[in-house]
Amino acid sequence: MKKIIPLATILLIAACGEAQKNETTTLTGNWIEVMPSNPQIIQGVTLNADGSASSIGMATLLYESWKQEENSIILNGKSVGNGQTISFSDTLDIISHTTDSLILGKYGMYRREYYRVDNPESVKPFNVLDSLRKQPDAGPVVKDIYKGTLPAASCPGIEYTITIHHQEHSGDGVFQASLNYLEAENGKDKCYNIYGRQYTLRGDASDKNATVIQLVPFDGSETMNFRKTEGKLEMLDKDMKKIDSKLNYTLKKSN
Repeated sequence: MKKIIPLATILLIAACGEAQKNETTTLTGNWIEVMPSNPQIIQGVTLNADGSASSIGMATLLYESWKQEENSIILNGKSVGNGQTISFSDTLDIISHTTDSLILGKYGMYRREYYRVDNPESVKPFNVLDSLRKQPDAGPVVKDIYKGTLPAASCPGIEYTITIHHQEHSGDGVFQASLNYLEAENGKDKCYNIYGRQYTLRGDASDKNATVIQLVPFDGSETMNFRKTEGKLEMLDKDMKKIDSKLNYTLKKSN
């Protein structure tokens, strides 16, 4: 005996299917995170219709793919830093979304708010010097620039240009790190900028008297640590240890 499905039910199923499709489609695009406490930071994610994803303004947190499952979004990618590359998968609740806004959360503990932009490059970066906390007796602001190409697991290498601004008589300051991933996207380079605070620490895992330059990004991504010697910065791992490799992990001062 054939089961007859009422026309109204068929229309309801079709409507629900179309609503789900539209909801998924609405999520595609470029999303910039709203950061009231750090309005100078430009970061976010691009969600493409084919399920691929990419980071906006984040050099160490690299989104690669995404998918929607009911009222959740799953973001997959790699965390890169201190000579290590770690894959991750992050599931976030979709609290609400419209054509121009998206709010994500997790376990009810925190929320991330985003707004849509047509072109992420049209969102202008800020001048990191504006966030330098100047002391009246610490002297004029000076600039140190370090450059070098360091190894990477996902591309032939990463060209680092780290610019540190600090007062002459202060060991702490602010930094801008330009990370150019060689041939990272279809054979083309991909460049990211990171901004944050720079601190001078004493001692690492092997030498209690070593001078360590610590770079803490504003966007909450992974902290970078370098042992400072005359005219050089040598990258350390997350445990403040020298990276055990024959490859080059040293940046040289260029100014």
